[in-house]
Amino acid sequence: MVLDLYLAWKTDPRLSIGVALGNDAYKVDSRYNALFISPRVRDVISCLHEQEFIDLAKGSYNRTGTGKGNRTTRIRSAQRLVDLFNDIGLEPHELSHNHKKECIVLKDHDVDEFGEPIRKKGRKKSKDIPYEDTPETFSMREELNTYNALLAETYIDIPTLREPHIYRTKTDGTTQRMPIDQTNKFVRRIFGRGAWDMNGRFYGGWWQQVGKDLRAQIKINDLPIAEIDYRSLHVAILSAKKGIIDGQGDRCDLGTQILPQLDLKQQRAAVKQLVLTALNAKTEKTAFSAFRHEQTKGSLEKTLSDVQLRQLLRAFIKKHPHLEPDLCSDQGINLIYTDSQITEIVLKKFTERQRPVLSIHDSYIVQTTDVRLLQEAMSEARKKLTGIHLAVEQEIPGYDYIMSLRGVDRDLHLDTFKEVLPSKKDTQEYCERLIRFINYRKKNYESTYRLDRYYNHY
Repeated sequence: MVLDLYLAWKTDPRLSIGVALGNDAYKVDSRYNALFISPRVRDVISCLHEQEFIDLAKGSYNRTGTGKGNRTTRIRSAQRLVDLFNDIGLEPHELSHNHKKECIVLKDHDVDEFGEPIRKKGRKKSKDIPYEDTPETFSMREELNTYNALLAETYIDIPTLREPHIYRTKTDGTTQRMPIDQTNKFVRRIFGRGAWDMNGRFYGGWWQQVGKDLRAQIKINDLPIAEIDYRSLHVAILSAKKGIIDGQGDRCDLGTQILPQLDLKQQRAAVKQLVLTALNAKTEKTAFSAFRHEQTKGSLEKTLSDVQLRQLLRAFIKKHPHLEPDLCSDQGINLIYTDSQITEIVLKKFTERQRPVLSIHDSYIVQTTDVRLLQEAMSEARKKLTGIHLAVEQEIPGYDYIMSLRGVDRDLHLDTFKEVLPSKKDTQEYCERLIRFINYRKKNYESTYRLDRYYNHY
């Protein structure tokens, strides 16, 4: 408990920790409670509070003070505990945050795009299900533990940030502070609906929770990155199953403006999100409601009515009539499992090569020097699982392509190289964070250290 309080305080002195105080909150024999924390932790919390080491706010507390939708008790370090913490000096990345944590999770219902329980009327709808291990779960866990170990010794950051966090606006309009640091990298694989062939995506890592503009600024081991994603992956898979290969064009580009309030770029993004939502929904009504729920408060997309969303969906069906039976028929959960299998192959290939790769479901981030390896891994995965060609999108060229231009077109080579280099300078604070990480890794993990080449530079 004190360790969690220390980590929260180092992250943000104002940060609170949610703690469950219910009788059924701690199952000592559960695989999801690897540290065997028992209900006696409630006595620890009570004692710390009585001795004025922590501040405590009981259920229905949240940062807005309204108590709306939040029944979890919150605690944070009081000044008496902070005075002790000031003498410790450990950085968060020097501590093991996920010791024995279960990374293969089976849920009874669905989760959202961040792997969080889907809520209905303020209540959690998804719970962790106990299960007996099989050769398959042992294999998945071993591979994912190895991948997480690789992430732990990989430096991943946004160098333009002075402080290692951002504030993002959630779909309900509230603001959330999210750490961008070396403690927020643990990845789990979550299966849904109590079945091993439902969902199976890889969740976790702060890079899954930032927008594309910020992702483009990420550096991995202080090197610039490229992101490659499959274009309209689920639509392509469904089309292939029906024997229809509809070319390399953008399947969500309707070719004409349907709604006057959205330009073509906004419309294409809205159609893509709407189709993905419709694939996961059982009815049009729930699809439209879910679409609006996912939009940021105040955005044009959030104001679209059912009639307007139906116009967009009908225009998409007109372009792809063979997909009409699959929309609003709960097909998404099966398609998500397929893209999770693709990601499994990509992560395994990179982990075997001891090269870092970050997944955002059907897109992947790598150092620009590893673009060719990623293309090979994605090609291998799609051949094995779909047997068809899948178009990809890539905005930033890879290092190999840039170097191939050097002897052909010097001006194009230089212009393309400049395109890869970050347009914004690294902050001094980023450099200091990197130095601290380098020194720690070099001291404690020299045999597996991967930042040696940057050490002398800094």
